[in-house]
Amino acid sequence: MSTSSPSRLPARLHRPGYVELVFAIVFVWGTGDLFSTFAALHFTGIWAETNPLVRTLLAHHPLLLVALKGAVMLVVGLVLFRYQAAVEQLPRWRLLLGGLAGVGTGVVAVNLYVALAAAPV
Repeated sequence: MSTSSPSRLPARLHRPGYVELVFAIVFVWGTGDLFSTFAALHFTGIWAETNPLVRTLLAHHPLLLVALKGAVMLVVGLVLFRYQAAVEQLPRWRLLLGGLAGVGTGVVAVNLYVALAAAPV
């Protein structure tokens, strides 16, 4: 019988840096939301889109949504990098940015749920 103690786990997890969190926000809200929206639309059609701006853009041409998402994420990324010093002065700024990425992940999950629920069996 071995009496050795189990290996010790690190005392702290790695805290994500500012750049990592901004990348997560831009990736999840941009790419993740875009692809999951298109996945849901593939099975449901435009009528199921609840955002009136997105529904209007999709009715004209789907690439307009791609352009809008790209422009918004570019602006969000640039603004967050421009005001990095100010954001890092906020109390619990990691929680704030991580929360934004988490909410975006929830939106992607809902879109994928809609796609899977509407997909033919």
